[in-house]
Amino acid sequence: MKSVLVLAIAAIAALTLAMPAQAAGFDNIVVSATKGGEPQNEFPADTPVIYLSADLVDIPATSTITFSWISIDSHGAAPANYTIDKVDLPVGENTEADTQLSKPTAGWPVGTYRVDLAIDGTVVDSAPFSIP
Repeated sequence: MKSVLVLAIAAIAALTLAMPAQAAGFDNIVVSATKGGEPQNEFPADTPVIYLSADLVDIPATSTITFSWISIDSHGAAPANYTIDKVDLPVGENTEADTQLSKPTAGWPVGTYRVDLAIDGTVVDSAPFSIP
């Protein structure tokens, strides 16, 4: 009986060690025209502000997260993969974070965009959107 118990404990330990640890990252990433709004993939050129919110998952309190707003292809309005803006935020005790980008004076150029989400300088996720 003792050997069966030892084998059972060893099997449970092996399975536990084989399970990958939850990686630090982001969850529930939402890009929207309103703060706390429904997720959107497309925005009109006259959208006043585009918001991004995300839950922080297992990110150490000493880390810095970075949101980089990127113009992938704005049909000549900016070079390809141009960084429009970058926001650095300390994690601290936060479990969620958000950022926003205001409409350019002439409106959003038609094109494809993304927001890169990074932890301590390493991009771990992206949220795409477009202006049709």
